[in-house]
Amino acid sequence: MGLRLLLVDSDRSFLKEHQVSLEAAFDLEVAKSPEGVAARLEQGHFAAVLICVEVADNKGYALCSTLRKHPALSGLKIALISAKATEEEYRRHRSLKGRADLYLNKPIAPSALVAALSPLVPSRTVDPDNPLGDLGDTELGDDWLDVLKGPAVAPAAASAPPPPAPASPAPVVPAMGRLENPETRATAPTDTPRARLLEAQIDALRDELRSKDQRLREAEGELQRRIGSTTLNLDEAAAASREAQALKTRLAEAEAALATRDRELADHKEKSHVLQLNLAGLEVAMQGQERDLTELGARLRQAEAEFEASRIRIQEGEQQIQTLHEQLQERQEEVTRLTVQVGGLHQRLDESTVQHDGERLELMNGLDQKDAELARLAQSLAEQREAQAVLEREKQAAYGQLSEHRDRLRNLDTLLREVQEHLRRGSDLAKG
Repeated sequence: MGLRLLLVDSDRSFLKEHQVSLEAAFDLEVAKSPEGVAARLEQGHFAAVLICVEVADNKGYALCSTLRKHPALSGLKIALISAKATEEEYRRHRSLKGRADLYLNKPIAPSALVAALSPLVPSRTVDPDNPLGDLGDTELGDDWLDVLKGPAVAPAAASAPPPPAPASPAPVVPAMGRLENPETRATAPTDTPRARLLEAQIDALRDELRSKDQRLREAEGELQRRIGSTTLNLDEAAAASREAQALKTRLAEAEAALATRDRELADHKEKSHVLQLNLAGLEVAMQGQERDLTELGARLRQAEAEFEASRIRIQEGEQQIQTLHEQLQERQEEVTRLTVQVGGLHQRLDESTVQHDGERLELMNGLDQKDAELARLAQSLAEQREAQAVLEREKQAAYGQLSEHRDRLRNLDTLLREVQEHLRRGSDLAKG
């Protein structure tokens, strides 16, 4: 199992607020895009990765699934954090094979974020010779470190190696990655993690300064013994005296630097108080945002209801269109049947005409006897023609009804487009 934490997020405000506390608690690295994250995790001995869901246009879920499928990263812990994801969305993601080990929401306090990640990532170890770690170069500057380190280290280099001093108690390193000291635990205010870390680091520097002071006193005693020794000449005694004076001067400088750090600590405490006031203002702003979110939720539910009503109206319109299609099909079948009947009547008319011509040829000699029959046939022909005209009018009426149905279909098509437009607007409103 690795010991490091990789943060995949491009949110500058989130990084500005949490990077210092995460670096203080864990061995942290930051990636601002998903590209190359898998290879970086495979090579870097990482214990966990914290992925923002919204990174690179909402590619956090895809990155989580990719890392879960990676055979070389089976022991990697994955935490997701989002500013937009809901509990329902997280619940659905937990049911997938590519689920994460931890789900968090923005905004989140730096201390809460560190506490949530502590079970997944080992706490950062503190180097006794460099208790500030990488934070010594961030925002605090190097001047005060040089002031404190210079006088404390110089005496050991100027004097002869003193006898080994009793070991000072090692500072306690809790899970949150900050130093605790019994003298400061009772008086430390509940401020930001950076101020608490700074107090712990100053306590560690004080312990180191006390150790150096004890070594300095032992060096002075050794120097006094050397001065009292008869084997030393006057030049050696004078040099030893000058060396002791130099050690005392450096000790005074170290004490002055420590006093300066005490004043800086008081300034940081005052800044912590200001930060607490700002935090209270942020909480009020968050409450206002929660009210805004509640109002937006109500508007979203109203939009969903309107969308559902639009969908029902669309279904009703589709059913009406289906009914009109069926009616149109019936009318088309009726027109076909009437066309067949008209064809049959034309055929009968042709047959009657042929029969009439034959009979007239056959009855040339009996015109007087057949005049009545011819008149009857003529009357029958007129009736048939009248019937044909009636059928033609019925055909024209059927065509008129068909045209009317087509107009109604065009109107319904226009209505359907309007319903689709309303549906699109409702969908845009829901997305907004």
